[in-house]
Amino acid sequence: MSKSDSFECIPGSMAAELIRSESDVALFDVRDSMAYRAGHVEGAAHLSEDRLLAWMKRLPKETPVVIYCYHGNASKTYAQMFVDFRYTRVFSVDGGYPALDMALSAAA
Repeated sequence: MSKSDSFECIPGSMAAELIRSESDVALFDVRDSMAYRAGHVEGAAHLSEDRLLAWMKRLPKETPVVIYCYHGNASKTYAQMFVDFRYTRVFSVDGGYPALDMALSAAA
């Protein structure tokens, strides 16, 4: 499988670096809406299946897409959907929200 037809699983520290270094990152939280409302990474949009198509219509295919969930499992499903729609830079955060939140807090 080549890089262009797959997403990349990255640790929270690498995702945090990507978020800080690129201004056009699309950051998505795919946890349930209650968890999202209780706390999410700054700048993250809540993404559910019913809103997926609307986002895909708006985002350029070369936009870096970073997706996190609770632990890093559900985000892989969403990441694959973006890849299926020919997004070229798609990342799933290993360890989910806690890993990314900790990495971003440590660097702040």
